[in-house]
Amino acid sequence: MDNRRRWLRALIILALAAVVFWQRVADGEVNVYEARALAVMGRNTGEGREILQELAEGRKIGIYHLQAEGDIAPAAGTEKIIGVTVSKDRGLLGVFSNPEGRQVMLACLDTLPLQEVKVVQLETGRNAVLIRELLDERFGSYFLSSFYVLYSWQGEGLQEIWRKVAGNEERWNKKWLDQGEGWQGVSEQVTTNFTREEGRLIIKTISSQTLWSAPEATGPRTNIQSRTVTHTYRWEPAWGAMVMAVGRVNKVTPLKERVGNKYVDLLNLPAGEEVAVLEDEDLLSWLKAGEPSYWRVKTRGGQVGYILKPHLDVLPGRV
Repeated sequence: MDNRRRWLRALIILALAAVVFWQRVADGEVNVYEARALAVMGRNTGEGREILQELAEGRKIGIYHLQAEGDIAPAAGTEKIIGVTVSKDRGLLGVFSNPEGRQVMLACLDTLPLQEVKVVQLETGRNAVLIRELLDERFGSYFLSSFYVLYSWQGEGLQEIWRKVAGNEERWNKKWLDQGEGWQGVSEQVTTNFTREEGRLIIKTISSQTLWSAPEATGPRTNIQSRTVTHTYRWEPAWGAMVMAVGRVNKVTPLKERVGNKYVDLLNLPAGEEVAVLEDEDLLSWLKAGEPSYWRVKTRGGQVGYILKPHLDVLPGRV
């Protein structure tokens, strides 16, 4: 009965993901982070705890996994971080302490299949977990993407403090958009450099993006437009995140979240409020003329969402 329920839940999730994906491409809204969110939607982290526990205790022999060690959590000593890929679409990440020789799980996260797990230093006395994930949805959803995600220990567990596409290939049939025959797609190659300045982690990225067309999904491509975008992110403990810049809201404006193919208002931000700029969300506006461009931001209260670019003044030199 348990297996039948799992299969039924998987089919429901797959159907929902297909509907949301179809709605997105029908509107021409291509967002690789949304594809990642759909891929991990509806999972039960508890199902993977036993696997991670057995790996931590050395009882799971013969299963390939990734492992790192470092001082991540507030507890004394170093922690063991274990990452394992359990299927084509699923990975798990666990953090373990070792009091009196016992492996105690402090945190467990669902991820995509894992390619890399390591510990990086944010600043003296504070570390974070860096993972690299793979999203392979070439059947049906037409995504082949990899991501960096950085987690630090905040409050009672791991919190995401930075995410970035490390590489992305996606394509769609022009008929889905009523644009005739053939295929279009986006290719994004990203070079990522982890450095340090004044004792803090700095991440610099160079992204080469190309919109292309082709007669067939895997046929010869013709480039429509290309650009190169560079970004720099700096660990800022006051914001608890890797931050590009600080901005000031110039009018009362909604902080939005992305739900399916829409931006939905979360709350209103007053004029004059300062927020941390986490990411430049302008790919869609570059691909499709007339689409709005957003900043992904974090408030002092910890809410993360999107603000229309014209409603935020980026403050030079303010971080």
